[in-house]
Amino acid sequence: MTSTNPPMDWYPDPADPTRERYWDGERWTHNTRAAQQAPLAPTQPVADPWSAQDGPAQPGQADYGPYQGAAPQQGNPYQANPYATGPYSQYDAGGAGKQTHTADGVPLASWGSRVIAYLLDGLILGALTILLGWNFWQRAYQGYMDFVDDMMAQASGGGTMPPPDVATLEKYDIMGPMYALQAISLVVMLGYLVLCWKFMGATLGQRLMGLRVVPVDRGQAPRPLGWGATLVRALVFSFSGLLWFVQLISFVMPLFTRRRQTLHDMAARTQVVKGR
Repeated sequence: MTSTNPPMDWYPDPADPTRERYWDGERWTHNTRAAQQAPLAPTQPVADPWSAQDGPAQPGQADYGPYQGAAPQQGNPYQANPYATGPYSQYDAGGAGKQTHTADGVPLASWGSRVIAYLLDGLILGALTILLGWNFWQRAYQGYMDFVDDMMAQASGGGTMPPPDVATLEKYDIMGPMYALQAISLVVMLGYLVLCWKFMGATLGQRLMGLRVVPVDRGQAPRPLGWGATLVRALVFSFSGLLWFVQLISFVMPLFTRRRQTLHDMAARTQVVKGR
């Protein structure tokens, strides 16, 4: 008994004989096109070179060559997902569930792996921000320590300190350096994301987790994102972080969206997939 996958090519769609569906060498994709020529009924039985089993098809099972066993059910072929029993199942039954693969068969990244990559990138960005803004970091730290020392002195003498409002923070030279650090952090983040996504297809954290950023339903895209998608994704990611509730919503969106997309994924029409 032998089992050989057919080569990548267009084949008759087992769900619709008037169309063809692309086979990627291992599984169905969701890429279809009109049939290039009408299928001809054979005048005599023909040996199936791609059959997963030696010998003829089993009774009641249509012979689809490389797709044997993936034929639609009798009656209404869409009472159930016609691809659920075939070599490629991208959605839950009926297509109502969340996507698990891109249209060309690449598995999507799990939410957990994206969270870990996000935390790793946060450590990298934090280190770069402190390194480039070290002078501002020292000023803010010294101002905070001066404020704490004065507060402790006032408390020990029975006095009271004013609340740490904007005027107080400015008095101790904390606000200016903090604004500068925030600006440096935003610039560093934009530069880091654009360079990584454009030239590597992933941030350092994503690469460590074996993830890639690809255009929607093009997991096998040979090149990283274009400049337009890269800039949109980086801008939405960076500026959404300025509002914590927007960032939180985007953070959990892959748990609920059909294509496991965040806000910046949707804006740039991208997905995150497994695979280096």
